[in-house]
Amino acid sequence: MTMIIRYQTKDEPLTQVEQISDVPNNATIVWLDFEDATSKENDFLIENYNFNYLELEDAIKGVPRVKYKSYDDYQYMVFHSMHKDNFTPIALNVFLDGKTLITYHQHHFESLMEVVKMNARKHDPDLDCADIVIHILDMMVDKYFDFVYTIEDEVYNFEDAHVDDTHSKKVMDNVFQLRSNLIKIKRVLFPMQELVNTIKTEGNLIVDYKHSMYIQHIDDHIIKQNNIIRTSQEMTNEIRENFESYSSFRMNSIMQVLTLVSVIFSPLTFIVGVYGMNFEYMPELKWHYGYFICLTIMLLISIALILFFKKKKWF
Repeated sequence: MTMIIRYQTKDEPLTQVEQISDVPNNATIVWLDFEDATSKENDFLIENYNFNYLELEDAIKGVPRVKYKSYDDYQYMVFHSMHKDNFTPIALNVFLDGKTLITYHQHHFESLMEVVKMNARKHDPDLDCADIVIHILDMMVDKYFDFVYTIEDEVYNFEDAHVDDTHSKKVMDNVFQLRSNLIKIKRVLFPMQELVNTIKTEGNLIVDYKHSMYIQHIDDHIIKQNNIIRTSQEMTNEIRENFESYSSFRMNSIMQVLTLVSVIFSPLTFIVGVYGMNFEYMPELKWHYGYFICLTIMLLISIALILFFKKKKWF
């Protein structure tokens, strides 16, 4: 990908040009967007802008954590979006230096294009770089709803489909997969909420009432998203606990039946063991009806034990 250069003046909306030299002197915004930058473009960024080298290195080589830092001459922010498939974070690095805005990212961000299209539809001559950054943040946060509502629907549909399913191993496998996805989404939402709170309380990004209202609007959306994720996670907890409780109850019932069977067969095993010793002088072995008497006694013992357990309501 090549570096995309855009500028805006009081009379022109965001306009894309090929080279920095094509940007007019009266530009109120100069926006450099680096997507999957080449080594030559990275060198250009490092050589021409006096940003913290360690932060530039993080932006170029890795996925830095969500952050906001304000320096004397510029501001540095990292926003996170998510992959659609596995909810892993995607970093958008933002450098704000006066009328110059630099966005650096390894993956495509549809939010950036939506901000450009929004400006093209309605040109605001008073637009500044802080406005663009806030619009980008707003677009990214709004896109979280796609992930949040999707996982919420999965949780509710799963709960409806398996509300009476209490002994399938696949149920627990799916529950743990849902919980894993919820945790991945939380790993993006929670730091972004902290970022917005930092911007509200400490940042220099908010310079007027309009910015303050916009940031509050973004904060409200993140709070709503976190509440949805929290509710979904509580539901998966309840599904898991219900399954585990039923499994424990079912296992206890099985053990109870096996215990009762063992108790019933204990005296029978004793009788069989005694008369299976085959000593020569065992008078009962010569009885004509000894076999039938022994079976009758064993049967009576079994019936008596079953009636006793039934009376005690042990089954």
